[in-house]
Amino acid sequence: MNIQNKRKKGFTLIELLVVITIIGILAGIAFVGFGDVFGSAGRTTAQKNLKTVYEALAAKTRSFPMTTDVDSVEKFVVWWRGKTKDTRPELWFIGEDEEVKNLAEDPEGPGVPSNIPDDEADFDAEQVKAIGYCVAIPGDTAETRNFLANLKSGAFPLIWSRGLDSGDDKWSPDGAWGGEGGHVLFSDGTVRWYNDTKGKDEEGVFTKAINKKDDADAKAEPTSDIKAALPEGWEIYKPE
Repeated sequence: MNIQNKRKKGFTLIELLVVITIIGILAGIAFVGFGDVFGSAGRTTAQKNLKTVYEALAAKTRSFPMTTDVDSVEKFVVWWRGKTKDTRPELWFIGEDEEVKNLAEDPEGPGVPSNIPDDEADFDAEQVKAIGYCVAIPGDTAETRNFLANLKSGAFPLIWSRGLDSGDDKWSPDGAWGGEGGHVLFSDGTVRWYNDTKGKDEEGVFTKAINKKDDADAKAEPTSDIKAALPEGWEIYKPE
């Protein structure tokens, strides 16, 4: 009689534990992978929406409003709506944003706007805080209002994901993307995603603005401060 044939077929306890461990590791890898895919898809959608914001406005005007008329993000969004006639809220509210999720899930709150209103007073305070972007707006001393014209130093930031302010080199945890980074729309229509504003070389992803009053031989220098990349006289407004 062949003794080996009489052995029971199946897994030993150790083999079973090894299989379970391998399955767990593979499941974890798959979960992280799918998370990256979903996150990337959300960022791609937001990038396209921000590009639409630029192109729709560029088709109607070359000039941003001045801070004497528009001095908040919600006023800018309403002004943009008036120029473009586009009322889609998804262009300004990011679905992955925790502030937007809270609006959508709160049965007693104002909810996410179904349309961009034609009066900033129609925005609820909680809705304003959930707008996904900061905006640079020229003041009355600004050397230009033309958002399509690059500076001598190149393209400059116009609109960027909420959570990055003057002097910051990374997005805050309460930013639109939870501190993971953000998009920046530049005056040439380019939209770029940055994990932070220091860049790989730690010198900065932006270019310090060269204004008309600067020396003719002034050279472009990198900076991590988004405020330093703006034309003289432009101010930063954030949802608050």
